[in-house]
Amino acid sequence: SSILIALIATLFVSTTRSFSDQQGVIDNSRLASTAMNEVTRILRAGTEIPVYGVATNEAVFEYAGAEKILMRSFIDAESSADPAPLRVQFARSTGNELVETRWTAYHDHGTYWKFNTTSTYARTVARSLLPATASSPLFRYFDKNGGELLPASNSSLSAAQIRNIVSVQVTMRVQSDGSGRVA
Repeated sequence: SSILIALIATLFVSTTRSFSDQQGVIDNSRLASTAMNEVTRILRAGTEIPVYGVATNEAVFEYAGAEKILMRSFIDAESSADPAPLRVQFARSTGNELVETRWTAYHDHGTYWKFNTTSTYARTVARSLLPATASSPLFRYFDKNGGELLPASNSSLSAAQIRNIVSVQVTMRVQSDGSGRVA
């Protein structure tokens, strides 16, 4: 009877662990998918901003680093006759969360835009990001030839490099399950 009880207990523990792992995988996928959809939506709506009295527009990106992006974007532009752009930042927090911060714009010289200095909105887009690694940064940047544009450690691409960004690769590694078994 001891052997039978041990077999039943082992089967129960194995089934419970398998169910827990499956739930962790589902939670991780849901978390990554939701966060990726938001980041992608903002990135695709990125725009240069014309500057009054200057021939060159402000670039889409103000800051383009491995763990932080600061950019200008027209989100929900079809909801208004005169839509305002937003300044949006995605950055990894010290707690390994992906935080989105937004600044609103106001008119400058009629149809031109400037951004408020105080953010108007901030929220956590993804919790439980795995710690950053050099081989798998949150953001990677590429030029028109597919060449990777590399920012210096803990800083942004240069202004010239920023103007050459054609695509951004976003890699989110999440671990919602505390056991560490289902990254």
